[in-house]
Amino acid sequence: MTIETMQTKLDNQKNFIDQLTNENEELFHQFNHLMIRNTKLLKRVDDLQNIIDDLHIRISELQLINNNMMQMNDNLRRRTDLAITHGADPKNSGAAASGAYSSDMKYFTRMENVEDPADKFDLDALFEKWKKYPGQQASNAPNLRKQVLMLVHLFNNKQLRASELFNLSGVGGVTGARYVSTLKKFNLINFTGARKKGHYEITALGKNFIEDADSVTENDVPKETAAEAANKRGIQAKFSVPGPQRNAPNRDDL
Repeated sequence: MTIETMQTKLDNQKNFIDQLTNENEELFHQFNHLMIRNTKLLKRVDDLQNIIDDLHIRISELQLINNNMMQMNDNLRRRTDLAITHGADPKNSGAAASGAYSSDMKYFTRMENVEDPADKFDLDALFEKWKKYPGQQASNAPNLRKQVLMLVHLFNNKQLRASELFNLSGVGGVTGARYVSTLKKFNLINFTGARKKGHYEITALGKNFIEDADSVTENDVPKETAAEAANKRGIQAKFSVPGPQRNAPNRDDL
C-alpha cells in the first residue's frame, strides 16, 4: 500500500466523519425543535385541563341550582295540592298547617312581606355612589345595579339565605355568587353559618353605605346622558348620543 493510497483513505474517512457530524447536528436541532413543540403542547394540555376543571365546577353549580329549583317546584306543588284539598285558606286548617306545609309557609310568607327597595331608597343615588366607591373598578352598569339591589335587600331584611337573596335580586346562582363575592371583598356583607344553612348579613360598613346615600340630593347625582341610559340596558355606547334639539322658527319662513 503506497502513501498516496493511505492519504486517499484518510481523506475519505475525514469526509465521511464530517458528513456524519453535520447529520448529527441537524438531528440535534430537530430534537430541540421537537422538545420545544412538546413543551408547548404540554402547556396547552394543562390549559385545556384547567378549562375542563372549571367546566366541571360550573356543572356542579348548575346542578345545585337545578336541585334548588326542583325543590322549590315541589314545595309550590305541595302548597297547591294542600290548598285544593283544605280550601282556599289552608292556614286556618290545623291539619294542613302541620308537617311540611308549615315549613313551606314560613318561606313564602317571608318572601311576600319583603319591602320594595324603590319605596324606601334612591337606587340611582346608591348606584352612583357604588360606581365611584374607592377601589371599585367595574363599569358594567347592570351588574353594579344588581349589587346595589342585594345590599338594599340585606339592609331591609337583616339576613337572607343565598337562594332568597338571589331570587329577590333576580340573578342566578353563578352570577349571584360572583356578585356577593365582590361585596364581601369590600367588607359590605358577610356570610354566617354553615355552607348550606348559613345566611348573608350586611356589615356596619354596608349599613353606613346605605344610610349615607340617603342624604344625596338630586343635584349631587349627575344628569343621565343618552349613552348612560343605553349602558343601563347593557348596550355599551361608544360615543355620546345627542338629544333632540328644538330650533326657534324664523319669522321670514312664516
